[in-house]
Amino acid sequence: MRIKLFTALSLSLLAITSCEINSSNPDSIYDGATLVLNEGAFTGGTATIQVVTNDTVIENAFQVENGFPLGNIGQHMIKADSLIIVTLNNGGLVRGIGASSLLSQWSAEVSSPRYVAYSGESIIVSTWGSNFIKVLDPFTGAILDSINVYGLSEAVHIDYPLAYVALNGGFSNDHRVAIVDLVTKAVDTVTVGDKPNSFVQMNNDLYVLCEGFQDWSAVDNSTPASLWKMDINTGNSVEAANAGSDAVHASALRTDGTHLYFLNNTYNGAVVSMEPSSADWPTVDLTASVGYSLDVINDTLYLHNAKDFASSGVIYICDKQGNTLDSMSTGLIPRQILK
Repeated sequence: MRIKLFTALSLSLLAITSCEINSSNPDSIYDGATLVLNEGAFTGGTATIQVVTNDTVIENAFQVENGFPLGNIGQHMIKADSLIIVTLNNGGLVRGIGASSLLSQWSAEVSSPRYVAYSGESIIVSTWGSNFIKVLDPFTGAILDSINVYGLSEAVHIDYPLAYVALNGGFSNDHRVAIVDLVTKAVDTVTVGDKPNSFVQMNNDLYVLCEGFQDWSAVDNSTPASLWKMDINTGNSVEAANAGSDAVHASALRTDGTHLYFLNNTYNGAVVSMEPSSADWPTVDLTASVGYSLDVINDTLYLHNAKDFASSGVIYICDKQGNTLDSMSTGLIPRQILK
């Protein structure tokens, strides 16, 4: 991928003219662009939104447009109508950003926000700061409600009016999914494997990837990764596959509509694939073991490589067989891509 990197002068000129461009031309340079969320350094750093359009990259587009940094530790990013919603975990912020302008529209203070989902009416935010998920107004960022899910929450999947919330225990352990009725606010929980971290819905089945508990001080207390299947009509859950080894801890469950893809390790994982009907844990690596995160978009795999977590990363663009088609240089710790 041939990319023209903006110089400091180019970025300055863009910052000076961006408001005029965005206000006078509805076809913004950000419309249809690829957005990359870079996590940034944990201590003293900031997350960045990198914009890729045609053969040009704007490395820190949010700061260019707004004149201030995005915030510390970019955790998750989604598109919600005309907004981009980003959680800043260490910074305790959720930001609403204009998708066509990258101008900040609002920010909400939420303790240790993790993941977000959009119901069509509100933004649901999971958090490690309390046992309550937050319900935000998408237009203002105002906190409309707090719902007790009885555990620290991770991934959120919405099949309205229900929200499925992975309860992973934060730095401890948990093995439940909370089922929240967003209308009545009723909450139920079902048991899955240890530390659920991601969801994929295929028809009436909700697949839950559980990374397994990693006990760094007592390895014998660790548990293996597993895949669970929930029937969204009944709420019943069953284990679909188990890694079998306490050393295997998986993350980033995704789908192309027919197969399941995920990383077979939470750090430096390889992409693996399995059929939803299979009971066998996948053992064939499709890629090298370099993945920190994974996205699957339009039958293409985007494998995020954070390298040493201290220097610029790279996203490998692969076909579904794991063959590398291209690559994209990123900022520090690439976490997610939106197209």
